[in-house]
Formats: sequence, structure tokens, C-alpha cells
Amino acid sequence: MTEKLHTGHRERLRQRLMTYGADALCEHELLELMLFYALPRINTNELAHSLINEFGTLNNILNAPVDELTKVRGVGVPTAEFIRLVAEMCGEYEASVPEYDKLPDIDSLCRFFLGYFGEGAEGLCLIVCLSDDLDITGKVSFTAHCLAEGRSEMRRIASMLLRGGCTRIALGISHPERQPIPDDGDFTLLRTLSEKLGAIGISVEDCVICGQDSTYSMKRSGAFSFGR
Repeated sequence: MTEKLHTGHRERLRQRLMTYGADALCEHELLELMLFYALPRINTNELAHSLINEFGTLNNILNAPVDELTKVRGVGVPTAEFIRLVAEMCGEYEASVPEYDKLPDIDSLCRFFLGYFGEGAEGLCLIVCLSDDLDITGKVSFTAHCLAEGRSEMRRIASMLLRGGCTRIALGISHPERQPIPDDGDFTLLRTLSEKLGAIGISVEDCVICGQDSTYSMKRSGAFSFGR
């Protein structure tokens, strides 16, 4: 019975990944699904949590040496080498990605988010890091439900932004099935990010809601108080 539950859980994760992409999964869920291909007969949910507890973030896990990974109970040399293989492939992919766009105004920002989300899942979120010249210097994706689950997702976001030297961001939120009018959940999410990131010197320049092929800029509408 337990094995059937694990199998059903993994299938639901796989379907979510194939339908909506990695943005629709929390960090530990991505790791759990990745480990399943190395350990198809093991409850990789527990192992994923053990690795997160030991190394803190998915990025740290992927960058950890094989001998450090194998110190975690349940991680043998083949599994550790599989994790390193995925890390190397990610590095090769990132090196091939073209440079990001420039977003000189709110209209450009709205078009960028609308194009990024397309018909993505409800609650997908994207942070774009902005330079002083309004170039996009980095991106961090997550889902609203992952951020609401606990502090680990907020730590991951903050860590990635700080590591990239980011001081200014814009936030996009996808609601594909309804008009792009912010609801209480959007305001709560934006307020949380503004407070947490503001404490480490990162300002939120705008929040764009996307839905039904249209957008809503909170900065343009005056729906939220942004720093100048």
C-alpha cells in the first residue's frame, strides 16, 4: 500500500513537471523527482529532505563534492555521481543561454512577463533582477504555494539574489484563468518579498500580474507603495 502511495505521488510530480515545467515544483520536489531516476525503488522524498537539511539549497547539493554527498545516509557513490552529472549538464546549458533583455519601461516589463508565463500554471512567479541600466541580470522562479510553505523557499530566493549581487527586482505573478487583478494573496506575497528582501538591501521596483493575455502593473496603478 505504501509503495502505491509513493508511486502515485511521484506520478503526480512528474505530470506537474511535464505540464507546467520546473517552476510548478518546490525545490525539494524537484530534487525528489530527480533522485527517483537514480533510485526508482527508494522513497526519494525522505532522501530529498535529508539532502536539503544537510546542504541547505538545491544549488549547494548540485555543487557538493561526491565524498560530501555520500556522507548523507542513503546516498551511495552512483547516486552522488548522478547528482554531479546533472550539475555539469546544468552548467553546460546555462553557458549556452543567450543574454537577457533590456526593460526600459513598464510596458516592456509587462510584455516580458506575459511572454514568459504564456499559458503557465496558476500561481507561477518570476523575479527578474535589474541592473541600473534596466538590463535583466538574472531570474529566480518559484510558486506562491512553495513560498507559503515555509522559510526554506524564502532563504533560497534571497540566497540566489545575493549571490548574483542583485539590488533591484521586479516580480511577475501568473493567473492564467482570470483577469489580471491582484487579490489578497498577491498583496500578501508582494508584501512578504518587499519586507524580507528590503531588509537585505534589495528593492522591489514593480509587480506585474498576468492573466488572460493581459497584464496589470501595480506600480502604474498605484496599488502598492514602491520605493523610489
